[in-house]
Amino acid sequence: MPLLAVTYVKGRPGATTTALGLAAVAPEWARPVVVECDPAGGDVTRRHRLRAVPSIVDLAAAARGAASPGDVFAVASQQLPLAEIAVPVVVAPAGGAQTRAAVPELTGSGRAVLTAPDRVVVADCGRLGPGSPVWPLLRLADVVLVLVRANADEVAHVREHLGDLVDAGAGRLVVLLGAGGAYSAAEVADVVATHVGQELARDPEAVSVLGPLPDDRRAAAVLGGGLVAGSRWRRLPLMAAYSRLWTDLAPYLPVAAPQPDTAPEATP
Repeated sequence: MPLLAVTYVKGRPGATTTALGLAAVAPEWARPVVVECDPAGGDVTRRHRLRAVPSIVDLAAAARGAASPGDVFAVASQQLPLAEIAVPVVVAPAGGAQTRAAVPELTGSGRAVLTAPDRVVVADCGRLGPGSPVWPLLRLADVVLVLVRANADEVAHVREHLGDLVDAGAGRLVVLLGAGGAYSAAEVADVVATHVGQELARDPEAVSVLGPLPDDRRAAAVLGGGLVAGSRWRRLPLMAAYSRLWTDLAPYLPVAAPQPDTAPEATP
């Protein structure tokens, strides 16, 4: 099953919110698990009042001796309840030091447990910077989602990272526009394609631009732990956008997925 990495390079466009949102509306076949791999430390434990253990530290320890990736996630994940569903999450301690030590254990030779055979792993990689320990993880990913608001400064930062991101691996690179911003998706796509094709001399088709996501504070508050989910919360605009995103990403996910017109269902 595929590895889907979520990251950003400027501002705080909501990598954790997006990772949890995608998992919450994932198709049934995906059986997603969210893994907090942010080198700056995790937020889910405090936002959703989950236990501090098990965590990514336990995932790394179990990966060294587990018989199968399925066993690893059974040991290291816990359930994050959101109304009628529960999202499996491998949390990370605050602070980041333990996460920075654990991530190389998950991406080293023979230890690619993040590419589980029976589920989609959604890795919340936090902010991407030079020397970040998540670069090897991005090389493993089938899809890398780079979140950005369509503002001049954030788009410029993404553009400067495109060469490294394109070279990071064979997976699909997707620039996902967050809510707000001064430019349209078509304008950002033109900037990205021009930079990749003319300045980097790479295939412009290697990068997609999707979005923008809607400005939906209710759904973001639910995913951020600040609001209790109602019975119809997965019909909110942001959640609907995440559902459509699964359809957009399906061609790049190496699994026997349903046809694009199959309605996504949450993981039970």
